[in-house]
Amino acid sequence: METGANNILPKVNFSPSSPNNLLTEKCHLSVEVGLNKFAYCLFDTLSFTYILLKEFEFETRGISESCKKIAAIIASESLLQKEFYSSSLALNEFPSTLVPTPFYKEDKNREILGFNHEVHEEILSDKMQQMDAINIYSIPAELLNLIHKSFPNTQIKCNSSILIEQLLLQNKNTEKAIVYACIQKNVLEVCVIEENKLELHNSFTIDTKEDLLYYLLFALEQMGMSVEKIELILLDDILKSDEKYNLLYQYVRNISFGNRPENLNFSKELESIKSHQYFCLFSQLLCV
Repeated sequence: METGANNILPKVNFSPSSPNNLLTEKCHLSVEVGLNKFAYCLFDTLSFTYILLKEFEFETRGISESCKKIAAIIASESLLQKEFYSSSLALNEFPSTLVPTPFYKEDKNREILGFNHEVHEEILSDKMQQMDAINIYSIPAELLNLIHKSFPNTQIKCNSSILIEQLLLQNKNTEKAIVYACIQKNVLEVCVIEENKLELHNSFTIDTKEDLLYYLLFALEQMGMSVEKIELILLDDILKSDEKYNLLYQYVRNISFGNRPENLNFSKELESIKSHQYFCLFSQLLCV
């Protein structure tokens, strides 16, 4: 929610009654940044519990305006000015490309990304832990400079790296093929996991529920998979009451919602969050 150029209110705010009294030096800070969103959560390392979540969304007309709004949010959040036990940051909604490690050459990153995506000034890469591959992606230099200035010692990863790593971790003992759809405001990411291997990862820009259905069916067609036989698991920004869920259910009947990582606790303030929501944000801690 925006009330002015420098006054962006959180869309979601699950906080304890006295957030400024938190012992942040005992907490891990997880941050998620995109050109139209900013979210963060705190994990108490003593109680092994997530204790706070905030999410901001905003409209922009370009990269510079996005950076100004992100900087304004960071400056307005007093908690983010404190010291933390550790921190991580995921770059959200920036397209990426997986390259098998034996074929990876750093000097080819820009060329490889350019085959399918717009390439920004800064090229980054993540070495995947659950598969023998490198995930390469790019972001605007202005945004990367802001991140380094605001979070100087944080670990940076692509959000798709976290999604893939956590899904592979969750499916170590699963042999059948499962289709995951991670749905955000303007992006759909589709992953197919079979026998603990990533068979497909693709991302699509979506503006309508019809876009969501079209690109999901397109990804299934790529894999030669039948909508009557697949198991589809939904993650992130979708609820059973949504129109987009109802549209998907007309075509795919075996639909369920995913679950966040096990063995992590959530404070009473966060208990109302559905188990499939903020999947990547809550998984950051386990994938950095």
